[in-house]
Amino acid sequence: MADKERISGNLPNWLPIVTERLELRILTHEDVRNWSQSAEDEEVTRYLASAGRTFGMGNPDRVYRQIEEAYRSLSALHLGVFLQKNDQIIGLCSFQRWDARGGKAELGFALAQVHWGKGYATEAAAALAEFGFEHLELERIQARCFVKNAASLRVLAKIGMERQHRPEFGFGVKRRDDELGVVVFTLTPDQLKAVEA
Repeated sequence: MADKERISGNLPNWLPIVTERLELRILTHEDVRNWSQSAEDEEVTRYLASAGRTFGMGNPDRVYRQIEEAYRSLSALHLGVFLQKNDQIIGLCSFQRWDARGGKAELGFALAQVHWGKGYATEAAAALAEFGFEHLELERIQARCFVKNAASLRVLAKIGMERQHRPEFGFGVKRRDDELGVVVFTLTPDQLKAVEA
């Protein structure tokens, strides 16, 4: 079980996460306000889960308070995605449903449409996954993705996530995810290392 108090105390030392082209860092109030413009793009929000659909939309002040509270309680970790040495937010990458006791969290990401197709989502998702295993003591990372969201399915495959084939409940009853056209993926530290090797 991860020690949330120790993790919380160290997060400021571990962030930002810097990759070859990107920085993933704690969101400011201004970042959330700037992101709200991208979040109004229906193409950006089309496949976000219902909780994520409101990200930055309607009331950036309320959204910022929710992000700040999640950060304080470590129930979730939402980071802004930025090009290196640039203060303009281009996306979000987060761990949601963070279960320290169970050693798992759910990975999510979204980018402004102008930055699609450049490998940024894969770079950000892989970096956050590595961060989760190394610093947050996660044992497993999950992701849920609509089957129609081909671009995000490719990102999940590129970072080594494997689709979970789950049996029906029985008597032909399907799970809610199946009814919504959502598939579930998981990633372990070994799977991520195999991709990075």
